[in-house]
Amino acid sequence: MKTFLLVAFACGVTYPCTSLAAEEIKYPSPDGRFALITDEGNSGEQKVELIEKATSQVMVDLGTAWRSQVLVWSPDSKWAAYGNRGDKAGEVSVYFWNGSTFEEVSLPDDLPSPNIKFRKKSKTGRVKNYGGAVTPLRWLKSGELELSSDLMMLTEVDGRTYTGEVRFTLVFDVQHHASVKKVGKTKTEVSE
Repeated sequence: MKTFLLVAFACGVTYPCTSLAAEEIKYPSPDGRFALITDEGNSGEQKVELIEKATSQVMVDLGTAWRSQVLVWSPDSKWAAYGNRGDKAGEVSVYFWNGSTFEEVSLPDDLPSPNIKFRKKSKTGRVKNYGGAVTPLRWLKSGELELSSDLMMLTEVDGRTYTGEVRFTLVFDVQHHASVKKVGKTKTEVSE
């Protein structure tokens, strides 16, 4: 009931109801200055942007939303990592606040992916790739970014689904170049 009253009050006083209902602000930066906004436009696609909350100024156009999005901030609000995931693929991007704009940081082309261990019987048949994605998890106190990479495979011989996940960290030098620092071991789950 409180949420309804707040929305009703906001529609009547400050915002037109059409834009309040269509926009969703989430993932605010630790300093409260920036946030991610999703806006369902006339085409029905959800547009995703990184905005300055006080002015609603678009700082970065993040494109079209897929199935799920995540934005993780560094504790000082100067770094943001955005993950946009669809059904079979995903994208990850990293941005650095230079004092006036967010600059996109190039990531290595060869980010780690899981090394799935198949059962012996499954190795003899064909394997279908159902896709996977890299997802940002959190910024560490050291300034490194922890990410997760997953992959799903289906074996035709026994019909089992193998899902592998590996976690790794990226480190950034003073010129904001990213490199892989630490790669964990792949964890594999098998559906029976």
